[in-house]
Amino acid sequence: MKAEELPRRKPVEVWPPLAAYVVLIVVGAFYHEMWRDEVRAFSVATGMPSWGALINQLPQEGHPILWYAILRTGYALTHSTLVLPVTAALAAVAAAYVIFRYAPFPGWLRFLSVFGAFLGYELSVSARNYGIGVMLMVISCVAFRNRKTNPIPLGVSLFFLANTSIHGAMATLVILLYWLIDPKDTNGRAGIRSSRSIAAIVVAIAGVALAIALSKPTPDLAWAVSLSSLDYGKVLRTIFMDPGKGLMGYMMTSITAISEFPWRFTPFDSAIVTRLSVDICLAWLLWTLRRHPRAIVAIIVAVIGFEIFFRNIYTASLRHEGIALFLIFTICWMESDRTGEGKRIALGLLPLFALQSLALPMILRRVIVHPQSSSKAYADFIRANPRYSNAVLMSEPDYMMESMPYYVRNKIFMPRQREFTDHVYFGTSGRRRSDLTLGQLVSIADSVSCSSKQPVLLAIAYPDFQFNPFGYGTPLYRGLTFTWIMSDWARLGARRPVAVFPRATTDEFYRVYEVNGCAPRS
Repeated sequence: MKAEELPRRKPVEVWPPLAAYVVLIVVGAFYHEMWRDEVRAFSVATGMPSWGALINQLPQEGHPILWYAILRTGYALTHSTLVLPVTAALAAVAAAYVIFRYAPFPGWLRFLSVFGAFLGYELSVSARNYGIGVMLMVISCVAFRNRKTNPIPLGVSLFFLANTSIHGAMATLVILLYWLIDPKDTNGRAGIRSSRSIAAIVVAIAGVALAIALSKPTPDLAWAVSLSSLDYGKVLRTIFMDPGKGLMGYMMTSITAISEFPWRFTPFDSAIVTRLSVDICLAWLLWTLRRHPRAIVAIIVAVIGFEIFFRNIYTASLRHEGIALFLIFTICWMESDRTGEGKRIALGLLPLFALQSLALPMILRRVIVHPQSSSKAYADFIRANPRYSNAVLMSEPDYMMESMPYYVRNKIFMPRQREFTDHVYFGTSGRRRSDLTLGQLVSIADSVSCSSKQPVLLAIAYPDFQFNPFGYGTPLYRGLTFTWIMSDWARLGARRPVAVFPRATTDEFYRVYEVNGCAPRS
């Protein structure tokens, strides 16, 4: 295939693997329980009284507007919560189609890139804003082929990519860098100076600016970080010494996804293996690209940018690692189109995508065998008990209830905020109580039960709470504490839990107590 020529694909190379992929994510979605990060975005998108209110809420979310706008529009048309998983699945299927149809790589790499930990689950079944970012990345690869004759579609795709997430905005900047630097292609540099190319670049940069303006967190947010406090020299030294460590995130996740392997049954340290796997895979890729300085520069900038972000601003989960991996994939795709060396570059990508593909069966087994969240089981319990059809839901930590609006319509009361709402406020300005005791929590639940004339279902999500009559808990977001003493523990225990959801692969499992403050006591 000549450089920048559209690949010719037989239908058998596109439609059968795409059909198999659709079956894969439908099965995954059937066993997937929605958890709070997925449902919170849906609640915010559909619950705000106006578009202006939604825009004003975005700094609390830390994400740009595109995902929320799609969910809000989809729900307005369908009035169904299914818009959440269906939108995520459609974006993933679109990305898979573009890869199968247009990627300039051998069939084995196209297969591995789609049937892996990321597009096979984290960016498809898990209904977050990151999957649509990958879709727009691969669409930008197709648009990149026509950047000299018709650059506007590339600029528009990058505009929307930037507004999927801050990770998408970072990816947009890296792709722009790759577009703008070309030490050998004089015609390419001349093409960039055309009015249409300049307009497309301005559109892409405007997308990044809009994403930052809409999603920049306010300083009082519990998870906000000031970049002025970073020691960039120390960060860069550490990155170049051990990039695998910097790309390693929460629960030892990485762009190879081998944290999903059953390391506990082996004598190997999973953290060391994860770091080495990333180091080796990146070194092999850069060696394969040694005759492609443009791609090497873009990949190094991408790795540095994501490592700074992961280490110092927001710790990566597997879905964030997927964005970093597919940004590398995107750069290699564009370089392959430009040079016509897709087969050679594919060999450089082989270790990265083979490892994340090997992780997919393990992820699917975990999803099928173990619930990700207790939200679905809790909702089934509520629906099976007519007594609780109008019960008010509360929890500690309070954000545990953010996943419930996907399944039931019960009102949710956030005790730290003393208000009915389906999502918590993460600020430290005083709107949300930072220190809470069990005695205060039960008193709040009694008060809500009396005023609403409905029972309150109170979920406690601290594992030690079941066995220890006194103790403390620290919710995920800094500045919050929860304590209990023996008398309050006995007071709640006397009411006995009405349901227990003992295990989930996230922290969303809890014991549920009925609190009915105005009911006569025996």
